[in-house]
Amino acid sequence: MKRFILFFLLVALTSTTVSAQPGVIRRRQNTTTPTKPNNPTKPTKPTKPTKPTTPARTSNCPDGNHPHLIDLGLPSGTKWACCNVDAKNPEDYGGYYAWGETTTKSEYNWKTYKHYDSSSKKNQSLGSSICGTQYDVAHVKWGGSWQMPTKEQIIELKDKCKHVWTTQNGVKGRKFTGPNGRSIFLPAAGYRWDTDFSNVGSDGYCWSGTQSTESESSAYNLYFISDDAGWTYYSRDYGRSVRPVAR
Repeated sequence: MKRFILFFLLVALTSTTVSAQPGVIRRRQNTTTPTKPNNPTKPTKPTKPTKPTTPARTSNCPDGNHPHLIDLGLPSGTKWACCNVDAKNPEDYGGYYAWGETTTKSEYNWKTYKHYDSSSKKNQSLGSSICGTQYDVAHVKWGGSWQMPTKEQIIELKDKCKHVWTTQNGVKGRKFTGPNGRSIFLPAAGYRWDTDFSNVGSDGYCWSGTQSTESESSAYNLYFISDDAGWTYYSRDYGRSVRPVAR
């Protein structure tokens, strides 16, 4: 009996020794589902640097009580009005006047031209210049030192200013910037002939007070279109804009 018990103990001891392999550690598998790592926060796109804003240019007009004298820094010292005769703002077309007349009308031609002599079929002479006279609509309506520009003054405006075709407050026209950086805007008001309004929005014309030396039936004016500006002379009975000047 003692031999049997001793044999049983010997077998059990041998079995334990075999199953316990030295150096091997059995780890219990973790049955818990591992927590899914949080998605890393997506890096935000770097914001583009804010483009510096150009400070708004101070209006050439100090207030809304037009007209104003705008000093463009011209060599002659001439100052131009900010708007046309009869205009409430720089972009307004204002009135259309035949040369030497001081009132607007519904029809523009030789038959309605005040200074046309139908019997002789010739214009009445108003002198070589009507600037500052009773025939000058700028002087008559605005008074003071206001007057129509001379031929020389419109040439100076064209030659001494940088000018570009632009749109201002929805109105097409040409902007003239003087040597000192200040500017005036001339709207493309077109012209009047008979009862029509012609080339409005594409052409602009402003009378000077100087009669043409080429023809007594014509007078000089500034003209401008989208790609050009200059001076020429036109028939005095046409209705055109007037942009006053002063010194």
